[in-house]
Amino acid sequence: MAEGDIPAKGRVHSLCWRETYRGLIPDGYLESITPEFCTGLARSRNIDTLVALCVGEMAGFVCFCAEARPFTAREGCSEVAALYVLRKYQSLGLGRTLMESALGRLPHGSVILYVLDGNRRAIEFYRHMGFELTGRELREEIPRRRAQGA
Repeated sequence: MAEGDIPAKGRVHSLCWRETYRGLIPDGYLESITPEFCTGLARSRNIDTLVALCVGEMAGFVCFCAEARPFTAREGCSEVAALYVLRKYQSLGLGRTLMESALGRLPHGSVILYVLDGNRRAIEFYRHMGFELTGRELREEIPRRRAQGA
């Protein structure tokens, strides 16, 4: 991903959250995941990212780490930190291409990723790609929206 791709990645990231997690994550929290918020994340994190372009539009991306991030508590393991493809470009092989490209750049044979409980489509995709559920969980509380007012 080039520096100039970051705003488009922010838009794709934000839209993918809405497309993917509606009904799994509270709507109020989803609405806080704006393109600007996601662009800020992309600028602040030093994570390798590959993007997929389709007809001149960013269709998806994968973020990956040669060494799994510390919160995973997995040494000697690489990590796929995010994989998103816009719904209108799913089932075209872009997710597979992005995943294979990322995996081909990782130094460890052991790779970890997390998937939101209930995201059946992603779970099936990852199984198809050779990943297995381990039963290991990462729990995060979703912040409640602050009440607006004086």
